[in-house]
Amino acid sequence: MKIKKKIGPACAVGLIASLACYPMVAMSDQQSVTTPQELDAAKAPVADQPAKKPNEEPSKEIQQVTITAQRRATLLQDTPISVQAISAQQLDNEGIRSIDDLTRVMPGVTFTRSATSATGNYNDEDSEFTVRGIYSSAGASTTGVYIDDTPIQTRHLSFGSVAPFPALFDLDRVEMLRGPQGTLFGAGSEGGAIRFIQPEPSLNDDSLYVHTEVASTKNGAPSYEAGAAAGIPLVTDVVGLRLSVSDRRDGGYVDRVSVDPVTNAVIGTTETNANWEDTFTMRAALKIATSKDTSVIASVYHQELKLNDTSAYWEGISDPANGQFLNGNAQPDTSHDPFTLWTVKVNSDFGWSKLTSSTSYFTRDQSGFSDYTQFMGTVYLDNPYPSGPNSAGGVGSAYFTDTQRNVIEELKLQSTDPKAKLNWVAGLFLSRQDENSNELITDPGVMNALGIPTFPGLAPGVMLYQNPFRAIDKQVALFGQTDLSLTDTVKLTTGLRVANIRSTGEEYFSGPMVGPTPSSITSTLSETPVTPKFGLSWQPDAEDMYYVSAAKGYRVGGINPNLGVVCAADLQNLGLSSAPETYKSDSLWSYEVGSKNSYLNRSLQIDSSAFYVDWKNIQQSVYLPDCGDNFAANLGSAISKGADTSIRYKPVASLLLTLDAAYTNARYTQTVIAGSNGTGSPIVTKGDFLTTTPWNFTLAADYKVPGYDDMKPYLHADYQFNTRQQGQTPGQDPNNGGYDPNAIDAPETKIMAVRVGARWNGWDGSLFINNLFNSEPEIVHQHDTTASPLYFDRSWRPRTIGLTVNYRY
Repeated sequence: MKIKKKIGPACAVGLIASLACYPMVAMSDQQSVTTPQELDAAKAPVADQPAKKPNEEPSKEIQQVTITAQRRATLLQDTPISVQAISAQQLDNEGIRSIDDLTRVMPGVTFTRSATSATGNYNDEDSEFTVRGIYSSAGASTTGVYIDDTPIQTRHLSFGSVAPFPALFDLDRVEMLRGPQGTLFGAGSEGGAIRFIQPEPSLNDDSLYVHTEVASTKNGAPSYEAGAAAGIPLVTDVVGLRLSVSDRRDGGYVDRVSVDPVTNAVIGTTETNANWEDTFTMRAALKIATSKDTSVIASVYHQELKLNDTSAYWEGISDPANGQFLNGNAQPDTSHDPFTLWTVKVNSDFGWSKLTSSTSYFTRDQSGFSDYTQFMGTVYLDNPYPSGPNSAGGVGSAYFTDTQRNVIEELKLQSTDPKAKLNWVAGLFLSRQDENSNELITDPGVMNALGIPTFPGLAPGVMLYQNPFRAIDKQVALFGQTDLSLTDTVKLTTGLRVANIRSTGEEYFSGPMVGPTPSSITSTLSETPVTPKFGLSWQPDAEDMYYVSAAKGYRVGGINPNLGVVCAADLQNLGLSSAPETYKSDSLWSYEVGSKNSYLNRSLQIDSSAFYVDWKNIQQSVYLPDCGDNFAANLGSAISKGADTSIRYKPVASLLLTLDAAYTNARYTQTVIAGSNGTGSPIVTKGDFLTTTPWNFTLAADYKVPGYDDMKPYLHADYQFNTRQQGQTPGQDPNNGGYDPNAIDAPETKIMAVRVGARWNGWDGSLFINNLFNSEPEIVHQHDTTASPLYFDRSWRPRTIGLTVNYRY
């Protein structure tokens, strides 16, 4: 089918292979016009669908969304899993500009910037996902992160390993899949998967998207963003090109200061608003229709993130309630994180089936610098401050890198008739994922104070040399899923993935922090995980669907760093002479029941699900409170259970109300002793909770002011509320060897944003206020060792007021 007319502003983000173009919104009334009775229409461009008459009144009907969460086009309301889709338009409407913003509007999903201590190299880029209580700061990621069909998530190899995330510019939509996705997405999607889906070039239509933003943060520096994306059909019906470029500066609001080591008083400012960051992106995608039924899309996406300093602040010298966020680091904690994704995708339509080949190469070279002055002083001299009594009188530094070189090929064949009794998808997945994390720690002052000589083979002042700390995962997997219509209303879903995974771990550590003998470890792991899925859905009519499902998730094992002599006492308390060299794979089964219903002529839509997750052999981080270090171990079993719901209601055509809510209760079900002989303290006790907040709520309202023709004013407001942590975690339990008496609960949090604007002739201008009430909860609270009086905290960006102007054509 050819598109012979220009698309309007609504389709400026371009067309996506066989899907309807913009808008595809999960929580606004600007959604795909696809109807539940006509799934075939989901494959047609919006431009070919019936247009609304000029004087026609806006509809109260909440339109449906087309997604590809099951690796083929389906309507959100017809997809029997818990999934949320957020369109490019919604990202703009709600001012979602970062991964932190994005996850705040996703019920049952928690995102934390966690690395404010030495265990994360103080790097503010480090972060963790929690989906339905499935969380781990050790081992491979529990949440899959995908750009289109390419996984980019990392392992937690070392303290400098940090996860990459794409910027939220020039996206078609974001899909959040809750629950294990082991069948269609494989290892690394144990708790769920988040997919950032980019627009494809159009062979027929020009498109243009321009985004500009300026903002001011309370007691902080200005922020700004500018970007543009354009689609051009170079040869109609044959060749299409899409280009985009963007640059964003998030101004800082944490000052780096100098501190008197005796009085702890601030004696000067080293750098004002030090924690700024820059994100630059560019993308080029070329689509060529080599024949009527075959097309090739070649694309390259490059992103470069620069962090000038951490957003963590020192608790003892800061006053968040009065806008004072201060850190007393002797040096800035910086990061430079460039990555590039090259992809070639070939689509061939055979009529009865469609074949897709996706080949990608992901390369990343993250590097960072961390101030280790306080860490080295705390561990070796019992003084976290860089000068004064009992100090080394100098500075400590850590340089680290995290590189990835991933080659991935996926070959997928799928049925094409959505009305057929049997729909299916089958594929072959091949990958070689290579990650290496290196580190160099220097502190001449500590070495001089302790009389430690230069270590043989190392430069003067070097306390630790780590190179390599590497993991290579090679995987071959076959996967498939079928949807069989048992009757006109009942459908049976079965899926299976069988993989062969070979992992090689390699590490070399040397220096005074390790001991007199360098540590060199090489380990191999070979496993054949099988991850099935079963489901049964009942759809008695176009407005209602009910389903039950059972699915398995899996995560590969790995190797630990050598903790060295500094952690000997902590390990002895656990009944260990050294940290275990390796940890095993873990897996889980998730059982889910849900429904998706529309009422009141589709002006009310309710999607709900309840889940029960049985997690075995859990890979988690074991904190060592006296040396401030950690290692990964298998901590027995846990159960996570809860429910989530999404309610969207249009009482009138101009108003959309949204309520998203989730409840999660996740706790360990057995006590684990680290020592192989059964001696020593537990590292987890039965009944300990995993780190999560039990209740998450998001309320939102979108109002289009009626009575206007060309100019269309609108209002948007959203409010997120998370309850306090439920029960003590392993690190808070005095029965455990890793007990820290000063650890705090994850706090109750509340945050609100408002936006007022107008749309006219493709333009969209709005004023916004994020964090309206300037809420500053203590969402992270850490110190390097149990004895250290120096605490590092982190909160949200203070109140930010700004202006956004967009144009779509």
